[in-house]
Amino acid sequence: MIGIDLEHVLDDMGQPMHDAPTPPQADAPEPNYLTPEQMGRLDAAFGAWVAKAKGRRSVISRNRARLAFMLLRYTGAKLGEILAINDQTDFVLACRKVLLGGGKAEDAKPRREVYLPGEMHAELKQLLRDGDYAPIRGGIFHLDQGYMRRVIYERAGECGIPKHLANPNTLRRSRAVELLHNGVPLTVVQRILGHLTANSTAAFLDLPEEEQKRMEKYFLDRENRRAVGTHNTFFGRVSAVAPGEIQSRVEVTTLGGHSLVSVISTKSLEAMGLREGSLVTARVKAPWVALDVERPGPEDGAENRFRGVVERVLRGADAAEVVLVLADGTRLSATVGLDVLADMRLGSGDGVWAVANAFAVVLNVG
Repeated sequence: MIGIDLEHVLDDMGQPMHDAPTPPQADAPEPNYLTPEQMGRLDAAFGAWVAKAKGRRSVISRNRARLAFMLLRYTGAKLGEILAINDQTDFVLACRKVLLGGGKAEDAKPRREVYLPGEMHAELKQLLRDGDYAPIRGGIFHLDQGYMRRVIYERAGECGIPKHLANPNTLRRSRAVELLHNGVPLTVVQRILGHLTANSTAAFLDLPEEEQKRMEKYFLDRENRRAVGTHNTFFGRVSAVAPGEIQSRVEVTTLGGHSLVSVISTKSLEAMGLREGSLVTARVKAPWVALDVERPGPEDGAENRFRGVVERVLRGADAAEVVLVLADGTRLSATVGLDVLADMRLGSGDGVWAVANAFAVVLNVG
């Protein structure tokens, strides 16, 4: 059950808080989300509000509200989800993530993991070590919903944000739009927001027609750039993790059905929060890709094998770049010596195997 922090509400404002009145939406101007510039102003307004607090008790109260706002801003969660966070059990700070959702009801959705940006992660770690917050640990975010809505409404008014955008739902929509603008796939945004389907996410965003067209063009251009300019890159999901003391083995199943194996440091594994089911980008280093016209056997020691067709060969003064296309359309680039190229007699249209060991595969989250 979410706690109600009326003592702090009275301490800061002098009277109990209630939900701010909701202005009529009929005359609401477009767009229906906050721009990065508006979000920056709102963030600064919260910082200035905390700085003006008088007395340690007021500082703590306002800082709790500011951190709740930051979680809303960076997770895209519902206000109720943020105010239900148990700061002793729901943060996995070693992996820079927070657990959201769930509940005791039989039909409650499974909990989801949302990653936190570095600045927010560092601030949370510092706050949770602060002895002034020790008496309220576990309930730092258990604030009253009406209080939080009122605080957001007032801070937005101070920095000139339109009234119809001064609410938690707008923060949630704004984060989703921000992620899409940054190239995050709709299905990933869906998972972060906790929607059951991508259609639900699209309906929630309810973007203006011009914004939909602009975003559609952005993604089409991005896919075109990827198709012609990005080689050796796979997108997929972690299918297995074998952690070790120093190094860990991660298996990835790509969207095209390929299996990839990467060996990374255990420290990197923990920092990225990788686990089975995580979405990742895997990039194979071109200088570490070897080619063979015969099917490689287990004795070659390379964990990653791909069958492709040579698209083109670019010869240089002392080396050549061979670009091959896999069955799913992924392009692999390999750098080989001119003597190796001459021995294999490779040309456009020839079938060839590409191999790379697990240390040649670099993983990134998302």
